[in-house]
Amino acid sequence: MLDISVKQMKYAVEIAHCESINQAAQNLYVSQSSLSKAMKELENVLGYAVFQRGSAGTTVTEEGREFLQTAEKIMYQLELLERQTRLREEQRASIKVSIPRATYITYAFTKFFQQIQNMDEIQITFAETNSKEAVDNILYRGFHFGIIRYPDILERNTIQMLQQKKLLFRQIWTFDYILLVSQRSELASRTEIHPSDLMGHTELLHGDVSDAYLPEGAEETGGEQQGKRIYLYERGSQFDFLSNVPTTYMWVSPLPETVLNQHELVQIPCPDNRYQYHDVLIYHEDYPFTGYGEKFYHILLQTKDEIEKSLIRSNH
Repeated sequence: MLDISVKQMKYAVEIAHCESINQAAQNLYVSQSSLSKAMKELENVLGYAVFQRGSAGTTVTEEGREFLQTAEKIMYQLELLERQTRLREEQRASIKVSIPRATYITYAFTKFFQQIQNMDEIQITFAETNSKEAVDNILYRGFHFGIIRYPDILERNTIQMLQQKKLLFRQIWTFDYILLVSQRSELASRTEIHPSDLMGHTELLHGDVSDAYLPEGAEETGGEQQGKRIYLYERGSQFDFLSNVPTTYMWVSPLPETVLNQHELVQIPCPDNRYQYHDVLIYHEDYPFTGYGEKFYHILLQTKDEIEKSLIRSNH
């Protein structure tokens, strides 16, 4: 059995990439003499020269090329294993997730937490963000997964963006926005709503949902900015306004029946919706989507199914 170390393989691969022992030594933060010694020991074990040194630089021999092809594959697998192991350790110790301001998702996450709350050690970062921040949180801030929302007209652009950034995704829900009002609203008895019905009422909107990943010139998904509006930056405020000011309303993804009853709210479909929206769960291709992530995803799907059944009952 050949006595070859991972360090020797790493050194050899770096020299081949640089075509220079001096440059490889700088990249590896080791002395040139140490690197040369390690390569001499490697070649003694292999029984042939991996590199040919000359005035023109360091080149790979024919036999060395075969060795380096194998070494590169081994190094890639070791690096992949290291990333997966690190992510699994982080997953056991913490959960970091970004979501849009959607009540059904928060509702699902609380159900998820109820199932894991007996863990001895767990740290949760639960951030309500727009789609751009959800993507950036995964790429640059160590978040494990996130959920983004986009209209159907931007599905192709969104999928291309995710692929470019090496993000995988799982579909959660495709839905129409519905109107959310207080049970005391004059609109509460309607079986469907039309934009003209909202004259004189005040719309509630989240004020920070702009998304820098949408392409320039993309068609606007909302109507013209007319009428009375209140911009909110904290999701809980929407229930305070809706419950206490019957003339306010909000366009939302469908809510669980439990939440509607808790806040004395009614949701009403709108046949004039221009677009459908998609919620998808995203994560990096290096993330081993098992354990907590898989559990949360299944609870999301269960919550979605419960809401759809509730909507069917209410429409009959």
